[in-house]
Amino acid sequence: MSRPQLGLVLHAALLIGALFFLVPVLTGWNVQLGYLLVLAIYWLGFCLPVIWWHVRPLRDERLFSERLRWRDWFVPVLLLGQVTLVAAVALVPHTAILTTQGAMLAAVVGVINGPLEEIAWRGGFLRRFADRPRLGFWMGWALFTLWHVPLALSQGMVFDHGWIGLVGGAAALGLFWSWIAWRTGSVFYLAIAHALTNTITFWVLFNQNGFVSPYH
Repeated sequence: MSRPQLGLVLHAALLIGALFFLVPVLTGWNVQLGYLLVLAIYWLGFCLPVIWWHVRPLRDERLFSERLRWRDWFVPVLLLGQVTLVAAVALVPHTAILTTQGAMLAAVVGVINGPLEEIAWRGGFLRRFADRPRLGFWMGWALFTLWHVPLALSQGMVFDHGWIGLVGGAAALGLFWSWIAWRTGSVFYLAIAHALTNTITFWVLFNQNGFVSPYH
């Protein structure tokens, strides 16, 4: 690996290592605020720096383009199906606890997290490993999956299907999204799908774990 490629990998590894310590400490102090603070640290300490150091210098207009080659016309339809499937699996069993406040908070977090993750993980590894695309594909997918492992250490948080659902879901969706980024060279539609997916899953998570009032 080149020095910039190694730097990106080490940056991700350091983030994951730090979160193994920070997640239980911050959520042990305050479950809701601690979890949100973990996300803020992740955005400020990893996503934004990666975008600045690894995506911005390697200018590629296609990375943010909505234009697709004719053979990729099905990508938006496929992503819509994925979001619909996630909504059916995540929301239907929990309709009794979902609130407007939960939806609003989830939308704010999802709209921030989804695009940042796609640009940093898919965009960062796609661009930085342009000369070794297969290595970048699998390295980016593996590290994206691993960063969700420390979240399972959150104190007092309930995740649907436990840590297996959390990490397994990230692995499955990460592989699917990485494949689309590799195929199209763009994160435009991925950022939208990821934001919607996060909004749906965070809506359930926030209401399950008392982030908002259960009565509104």
